[in-house]
This record gives sequence, structure tokens and C-alpha cells, in this order.
Amino acid sequence: MYLGYITLVPIRLALLIPHHIICCALIVFVLLGSDGEVTGCRKFFYEWLIYAWQRGHLFLMGYYYIPVTGKKELPNPDEHSSYVVIGNHAGWMEVGWMFGQYTPSFVGKSSIKDIPVFGRIAIANRTIFIDRMAKNSGGVTGQIVDRLKTGGKVGMFPEGTTSNGTSICTFKSGAFVAGVPVVPLVFKYPYCMFDPCFCACSLKWQMLGTMAQVYSCMTVQRLPVYYPSEAEKADPKLYASNVKKLLVEESGLIDSQETYEDKLEWEESVGYMNAEVAKKRREDMKRKNTEMSGTPDAALAV
Repeated sequence: MYLGYITLVPIRLALLIPHHIICCALIVFVLLGSDGEVTGCRKFFYEWLIYAWQRGHLFLMGYYYIPVTGKKELPNPDEHSSYVVIGNHAGWMEVGWMFGQYTPSFVGKSSIKDIPVFGRIAIANRTIFIDRMAKNSGGVTGQIVDRLKTGGKVGMFPEGTTSNGTSICTFKSGAFVAGVPVVPLVFKYPYCMFDPCFCACSLKWQMLGTMAQVYSCMTVQRLPVYYPSEAEKADPKLYASNVKKLLVEESGLIDSQETYEDKLEWEESVGYMNAEVAKKRREDMKRKNTEMSGTPDAALAV
């Protein structure tokens, strides 16, 4: 790994940077003159470029060959105008693979819109922009439901966090509220030296560790389209639970009842805290200190 850090990482960075620049420039060129969602011939070139961009990125990161089992099935567009592509969330490479294969809309923070080039691509891909620091998270589900009612496809990872790659955590119900079919995927990361699953390290070190390996492996298992029953449409939690059960049975991964909050507690116990959580903790502490400074008891204590 240390040898990889000083040899492979610089070479891969030297190739990745121009790859991203060229692909993004071509994508922006295709998007010239479009105000929103791309259609027609422009859509064909856009989706092809997205695939080339993401597959090239994975290749240069060391994922030369990605074994995929199962047929690529999609709901009949005449019967279902919208669907959700879901998968277990073990690392970050599955995001790029899903984006390249299905080009779904994702949920992203609102500040992405202001990023040069990437913001333009996010708008064209009909990204659902949210304020991640907002207290009312229920609005996110409402935006997802509204998007699916108008037709289209949304990519989501119902666990709401990354796992250690050996289990599937509790599914949140947001992806299932609309009651549309889901396209289930199972991602696994067999590894030898560096664990590519996103556990207790920053994204920067995650990427550097991956690039330091000569070869990285990810496998993808496509499952048949899951059509919800009337009972599941009426009960998103039941729908989420049944889909999770299917993924566990087909993948052989552990059925975990852990949640995002449990993961945060574990990360803190091993001395790691992601930047967003750390920022929120600082803001909460600052607010509490401000509230305490205004009380007579706090003033006497000082």
C-alpha cells in the first residue's frame, strides 16, 4: 500500500484529472442551449457520455473489470412512467456505477447548483436539491414523491448511510413512499489489502487508499424489478422491509437492524466524526452556551 501511494496514486491522478475535464467539457457542450431536462437526440449523447465518464473513472481507479450478474430489467414505460433504482450502500463506487448505467436523478445538497460544470450537469440530471441542514427532513420525501409523480427515475440508497460491506442496515421508507416499482441492486467489494467500504475514514483517504491498490474489485448483482402489492403501496415501511428482506436473501449479506444514528455512535467511539456531523455538533454546543450565558445561574457560576 505504501508503495502504491508513491507510485500508483500520482499516475492515476495524472490520468483522472484530464479524463474528468474532457468528459465534463463534452457533457456541457451537449447541454448547450438546454434549459433543463435533456430529451431526444441530445439525451442519447448525454447518457452515453455519462456512461463513458463514470466507467472511465472506475477504470482509472483500479476497477478494470466489474462482474455483473442478472439481466438489466426496467419497468414497462407504458405501465409505469417512474421507478426507483436502489442498492445497498457499502462504499462510494456504486454511486458512479449506478449513475453511468441508469442515469437516475439523485438527492443532493442545494450548494451543488453553484459548482461550475458539475452544477450544470446536476440540473440536467434533474437532481433533487435539498438543504441538508434544514430541520424538516420530511420535505425531502415530499420532493421525491412529487418527482416520481411526474415520471422519471430516481437513484437512492435506502440505508441512508454506508455500511461495512458485510451487512445491510435498516431501510428508510423515503424511497418507497411513492409506491412505484423499484430496480434492486446488490453491491459487494471483495478486497485483499484495502477495505473499500466507507467506515471511519474520510472520503479523501477512501479515494487515496483505493488508488494505491493495483487492482480493485466490485461485483454487481441485478435483481428482477420489484412491483409493490396494494398493501405495500399503502404502507411504505412494509414495502421497505420486504425489499430489504429480498436483498438479504439474494445477496447472503447479514440482516442488520443498525441505523445511521448507530453508525454515528460507533464512529465517535473509534475517534472519527464526519465533517457535517462535527459542524452540527459545534453549532449545537454554541447554541447551548449562548442559552446558558443568558441565565442567572450561569452568570453566577462564571
